[in-house]
Amino acid sequence: MKIKHKPVRKLIVFGCGPHFLNRYLDVLLEYRDTIEVMLIVDLKCREMKIRCALNEKGLKPRAYLFLDEQYRNYPDSDEIYKLLSAIPEAQQADAVIVSTEPKAHKVYALWAAENGLNVFMDKPITAPYSSNAENLMVDFAELLTASRKTNSRFVISCERRMQFGYRYVEKFLTEFMSSFQIPITSMHVHFGGGWWVIPSEMLNLENHPLKYGYGVLFHSGYHYLDLVARFALYNKKIHDIDLLKPHVKTMVVRPNALAEALPFTTYSHTLKKEDKSQDQIAYQLSDYGELDFSVIGNYSKGIQHRMFFSMDLIETTLTGRIMPNSIPSDGRIRQEIVNIHLGHFCSISIVSNSFRKLTEGDTIPEDFSITIATHPMFTQRGKQTVLRINRKDLSQLNPSLPLCAGLNVHARKEQLRDFLSGGDANSELSTHENSVALLAAVYEQVSKTNIVPQ
Repeated sequence: MKIKHKPVRKLIVFGCGPHFLNRYLDVLLEYRDTIEVMLIVDLKCREMKIRCALNEKGLKPRAYLFLDEQYRNYPDSDEIYKLLSAIPEAQQADAVIVSTEPKAHKVYALWAAENGLNVFMDKPITAPYSSNAENLMVDFAELLTASRKTNSRFVISCERRMQFGYRYVEKFLTEFMSSFQIPITSMHVHFGGGWWVIPSEMLNLENHPLKYGYGVLFHSGYHYLDLVARFALYNKKIHDIDLLKPHVKTMVVRPNALAEALPFTTYSHTLKKEDKSQDQIAYQLSDYGELDFSVIGNYSKGIQHRMFFSMDLIETTLTGRIMPNSIPSDGRIRQEIVNIHLGHFCSISIVSNSFRKLTEGDTIPEDFSITIATHPMFTQRGKQTVLRINRKDLSQLNPSLPLCAGLNVHARKEQLRDFLSGGDANSELSTHENSVALLAAVYEQVSKTNIVPQ
């Protein structure tokens, strides 16, 4: 990460929902003496909640812009540009944070980039506004072109790019692949989100919504698509590989299909009386976003195979949410397994989960381990054939990482700090091209699949 720009001094925040309040606000407060929040932009329906939350934290923006409900989904760019041009505080800003729902990302990010403001934006870059997956690549290209024209620093919040565990693995891969010229031949990802949301909640959910036709793929899923695309890029140093044209096949479970496998009678005793008709609601949700999703695919060069990959992105896994007096975002328990194979000569396993949330009093918020095993003939002198790194080891190797900190939470905050200080947070927009290409290829398949094949 090279600092190429001046630190942020005057900031606009687009989207002040749970993502911003829970993930970014505390970091901004660290900079209250050097960074001024010029403008907060959100919806009128959230005005009181936002004002109260910021007042409680002592953050006093220079101005607010609260929009009508019509601006929630794919706001009109001409109207937004006109509104912003009339606000003096917006003209003084040098950077923005875009933390809206993905479907509204583009209009705000494009305005900022075209006006030469630096951009820190949540993943994914944009969300689909039709079944045409090509729109995702078109949006990416438009944002990239705009940012390059004005030399806008454009960063995507994608925390595993700065997470110490994955950085350790990347460092090892760089050295091993350079020494032996052995490529990654396969990569396999399993993600369990532990997100328990009942059909009646899905109808009006706006934080991680399903009603707009997209689900886990555009929420947590982007992190893992980005991992696959980034690790595949290492193979370019060994042989040609076309990272913009992955070949994929998918299988999708939407809410109506899940209700057939897990009927509400299984858990009806946990619900309120008014929530008892869940199955009838679920059967109407065949066009809602994916809850569980699998993809298999490969990268190639022409007709020559290069790398195989698979991903299981599953929200229907163990949860800590206690019904009925809770909200959908409560009790999420993450399970994450990533296996990387370099032929017969090296295997890497990364295992991370937050089962400890079910155990009171544990000071370490997650279990995390890396196992790297190499063939004896390809183990470098002085190195172990089987190397194991655990969560405590990572804090010892990186003194800036408190043992009590969640790895992803810490990395997310470090990305924002780096951006505010003038850096690229190891996640500059241009480096996401292969990830967006993979997302587009996968979404093209997903949009054709409504339910699990019968």
